[in-house]
Amino acid sequence: MTENITKLDELKELADGTDNDDKSRFLFYEALLDTELYLLLEKEIEGGIACPNLVETPEDKYALVFDTISRLVDFTGNSSPYLALTGRMVLPMLKEQNLGLGLNLNLAVSSEILLSSNDIDWLQNIVEQSPKRLSDKITKFSKPSIPFVVRNSLNNKLSYLSKFVPEAWIVEVIYKSGYKSQLIVFVDINQKMHAVIARAVNEVVNFTLYDEKPIDVIFLNVDSPNLKKIRKIGISLNFEKDLEEKNASFEPAVDLKENLKPPRLK
Repeated sequence: MTENITKLDELKELADGTDNDDKSRFLFYEALLDTELYLLLEKEIEGGIACPNLVETPEDKYALVFDTISRLVDFTGNSSPYLALTGRMVLPMLKEQNLGLGLNLNLAVSSEILLSSNDIDWLQNIVEQSPKRLSDKITKFSKPSIPFVVRNSLNNKLSYLSKFVPEAWIVEVIYKSGYKSQLIVFVDINQKMHAVIARAVNEVVNFTLYDEKPIDVIFLNVDSPNLKKIRKIGISLNFEKDLEEKNASFEPAVDLKENLKPPRLK
């Protein structure tokens, strides 16, 4: 029996104890994406092909994953071939093969769960969700009102992109149409990284269930005439350090808010 409690154990137990709380389920799914998982294989990888060990039910087929090596060994009873990948990397493989996911099965731990192929499709669709482009013009900048918990989540989630993001700010804006939004301003970003960063922000917004105001993204050059004003009234995002509030030709790139109802854990 596995005795050590993992983050997935804690979050799954929290989700199980709050039947009507979407936020707790989103926290579990978000952690599942970020956690390194050990995918049990039928045999060693040959020719770059990995054959997952499957459990089949009348309704679905499930690949088996574990959040620690010791749990994989507890399940198999011996040394077995596996592939170590984050949940974010496992999901598209499962979706392509129309497979569900079995996490920590038969180990008497709270994170034991079967996610159907439909659940996997739902979760991968959030990860792949492409923000829609806006064409409205910004008419006014003001101080942002985005909660610290959302800023902190952005800071943590996007830390792996820190080397691509020399500068980022949050401000509140009003567009010509009257539409009001929180805006994340990324400065001097390689154009090849725009889609990656926009999708990463989109994922953060969906998993934090931030419903108060929309959050948009814009990419500006360092010589943008609007950057001086943004730096003066905005809050700086520093993906390598703790967040700090600072007083310190443009179209909004994306409208990011499109929450989906999470599947229930079972």
